[in-house]
Amino acid sequence: MCLILCTIFAQVNAVEGCLSYMEPLVFDILAYPFMQRALAAGVLVGVMTSLLGVLVVLRRSAFFGDAIAHAALAGVAAGVLAGCNPLLAALGVGVGIAMSLHVVERRSRLALDTVLGFVLPFFMAVGVLLLSLTPGYQPELVSFLFGSILTVSRDSLLVIVTITVVVLGFLLRFRHQLIFATFDEDAAQLAGIRVGLVLTSYYVLLALVIIASIRTVGTVLVTALLVIPAATAKLLARSLRQMFMLTPLLGTASVLGGMLGSYYLDLPSGPAIVVLSGLLFLGVGLSQGKILGARRKSG
Repeated sequence: MCLILCTIFAQVNAVEGCLSYMEPLVFDILAYPFMQRALAAGVLVGVMTSLLGVLVVLRRSAFFGDAIAHAALAGVAAGVLAGCNPLLAALGVGVGIAMSLHVVERRSRLALDTVLGFVLPFFMAVGVLLLSLTPGYQPELVSFLFGSILTVSRDSLLVIVTITVVVLGFLLRFRHQLIFATFDEDAAQLAGIRVGLVLTSYYVLLALVIIASIRTVGTVLVTALLVIPAATAKLLARSLRQMFMLTPLLGTASVLGGMLGSYYLDLPSGPAIVVLSGLLFLGVGLSQGKILGARRKSG
């Protein structure tokens, strides 16, 4: 709880420090209802993906998230054809695949990356074929592939809010078990933690976060939002606590900065968010490389 409160406090301080500079831009944006929904969705997605992204980076499960994101496109297509909320349909497909893949990881004779190599292209191809059956599917397809946060509807925002509550509640309740199982599954099992249940829940959470992020950056780029802020924070942080505190700041800043650039420069929102996040990573990585190089020379 203290970790989450510290993260929120740090974000509030960062927002207050930038308020005088950002005030004209923010109030201009808030005049439009669609931007209000987009900002709310962006902040929620930035926090969610960042916090869970720490575990993704530590467990090296980015490819798993990528497979679920691409597979979710089949659920999106089914929702479009059925005339229901595409995010709800994608939610069912994503959670189902996440639970199935965890079982496969433990029982199949095939390596997990081999199974993921099947899931990713197969379900994405199914989604594209299903969307092709819908007249005028191309704009819808581009929106879900690369994101369109400025078009977030009230129903989609409600889904994002619900997933955020579930994810943050679970992380608050089981964060110690998740972290323990992430670093040493055998020791966690000996300590009485039900590792199988904890990791299955982690994969389901990962699917939920990915589905909630589809409208922000799309199925193609959602893994970047999970991995890049956490990787940047790992370069900067000296402890796991610092990493958990820095990652939401970096993720939220990338989402909000990308949205501002998208709005004022007429750029696609998803790629703008990912590019800004990538530039932060490159800047930190290059500066860290120079520092390490200087230390080696001086030594």
